[in-house]
Amino acid sequence: MMDLDQIKKRILHGEQIEKIIEEINWKEFEELVESILNKHDFGSHRNFRFKTKTRHEIDILAIREKRILSIDCKQWKRGRHKKTQLRYAVNAQKERVKQLKKFLKNNKIAQKKLRLNKNMKFVPLIVTWFEEDLVEHEDVFIVPVWKFSQFLLNLSEYI
Repeated sequence: MMDLDQIKKRILHGEQIEKIIEEINWKEFEELVESILNKHDFGSHRNFRFKTKTRHEIDILAIREKRILSIDCKQWKRGRHKKTQLRYAVNAQKERVKQLKKFLKNNKIAQKKLRLNKNMKFVPLIVTWFEEDLVEHEDVFIVPVWKFSQFLLNLSEYI
């Protein structure tokens, strides 16, 4: 798996980011995001599946102190449909977090397994390659992977 430093070096040596990203599949992208979380002392659970009325999956559930980050990793390509994709992804992530709260509220086994405290703050996030700036849209943060570490360092300023 490539880390961010290796990717940055390749870009500095003139490679196009689009070419580099094509070499990284969705699973490796999730591993990259999870490795950043682990460096910031978050416990993480990848591909967290649960069921309310329907089945749901969260790419990465990250927990530290009283925060649960519910992360959807998106490898969007650049293009004209990005705003539509963004709106859809934000709405889908909001719904997943709503269902996650409902699931965890009454599931003592899951609460224990995840080591949840009372009054946990749920934070819906989308981590992507191509957003240039940190954006908050309808209470969902869209964070470029390049700025994810900085976002985690300053998490208390955002939430």
